[in-house]
Amino acid sequence: MSHRRWRWLVSLSAASIGLTACSTPAVDAPVSNVISAQTEDGYAGTLLSDPAVRRPALVLTDTEGQPYDLQAGAEGVTALFFGYTRCPDVCPTTMADLTAAVRDLPSADQERVTVAFVTEDPDVDTPAVVREWLDHFDEDVVGLIGGGGLTDQVLDQLHLPRTEGHVDAPDAAPHDDGSLEHSGVVYLFGPGDEEVVVHSGGTTVAQYTSDMRRLLDRG
Repeated sequence: MSHRRWRWLVSLSAASIGLTACSTPAVDAPVSNVISAQTEDGYAGTLLSDPAVRRPALVLTDTEGQPYDLQAGAEGVTALFFGYTRCPDVCPTTMADLTAAVRDLPSADQERVTVAFVTEDPDVDTPAVVREWLDHFDEDVVGLIGGGGLTDQVLDQLHLPRTEGHVDAPDAAPHDDGSLEHSGVVYLFGPGDEEVVVHSGGTTVAQYTSDMRRLLDRG
């Protein structure tokens, strides 16, 4: 077993205790059932083996108030992440890394990669709030309004923990009594979903870029 694979399995054991409160990314234990048996697959993240784990059939409202189908970009790579805009650490760091990774790709490849952020805090994260927040990272990021019943089924499908907790009024500080415990996992869906790679945290910009490029080359 490779050192990277061992670290992944250790993170799964720790995650079985609970979710991340926007600190250390975690994923729940059931995803261990879909880890590839390969030890040298060439990815920085982990290649999933379960053919049922594919780009979700999910239609959510985007920041322009229009329905957006996550399967619309199936000819390219989609990076999918669930969070909320007032998350103090994991969410902004992840979005900054993902958008930087896309910018490091050749121009032609950048056009084939979609970064999609789904907010799990719709009471605070209105389309306007999400759009303003995402524009700090990249104006091309797709912002989607999820949360609760809108995304629970998809989180189950992806073997991710459901979001728990609450966030106080918009003028409260992020750490004041309310927070959302949510998955810190990033899914990379390759063209046609032939390959799906998951990142559980600690991924560098260069590693995201490498995995995106590899998925595009194999698509």
